[in-house]
Amino acid sequence: MMLTERATKILEAAVRDFIDVGEPISSGWLYDHYDFGIKPAMIRLELERLSEDGFLEQPYFSAGRVPSDRGFEFFAERIFSSQWGSGGLIQRSLGGLLRKKAWPDLVERMSSELGLLSVAEDIEKERLYKEGLDSLVNSLSWTTAEEIKSVVKDFVELDKKFERFAELFGETGGEPKVFIGKKSPITKSGSLAVVAGSYEVHGGRVFLAAIGSKRMDYKKTAGVFKSLKNAGRK
Repeated sequence: MMLTERATKILEAAVRDFIDVGEPISSGWLYDHYDFGIKPAMIRLELERLSEDGFLEQPYFSAGRVPSDRGFEFFAERIFSSQWGSGGLIQRSLGGLLRKKAWPDLVERMSSELGLLSVAEDIEKERLYKEGLDSLVNSLSWTTAEEIKSVVKDFVELDKKFERFAELFGETGGEPKVFIGKKSPITKSGSLAVVAGSYEVHGGRVFLAAIGSKRMDYKKTAGVFKSLKNAGRK
């Protein structure tokens, strides 16, 4: 579905601010913080249309809006399609670990920098490395015991599910991908978002993933995964 330029800007602002503050975003909030050139009533109308189209949800009557999985997906994909990996110190350090195939150090550093659960699968050695369960747990707003069980089960079963990435990326790899909620091929919890990439390194291949809350910092994560893509080609 094609959104108008104004609807796109309002949707991006609503998702970005929800990620930052963790509270439903209202038309009044957007009017106070952005200049869309329209009054609150028109912003409210745009939010209603975005809700009807499935990008936003209204958890309570007369409350603000929160992103749906479709809204998160729209937001994340726009960032990943435009974000380029930078040559910053962090990215260069991660790139060096990638080229050295220092997988334990790489996942530990990625988890530390992104505040997410990081996973690497060395295809050649058929070995999985994962680090940052505490970061994953801390990134989530727990609501039910079932949600906790679902996330823990996903962590335990990662070793078996990572083989599905071969079907997604093939032998030649591709650009990093974002999976929101139940669209993820390696997690079942609706609370999670997964960013994954396939990297060729010195004739071998490794799959990398970062797993966390749907409120993760997509821009920072995109920068890391894009820069690693460039590092793997060197």
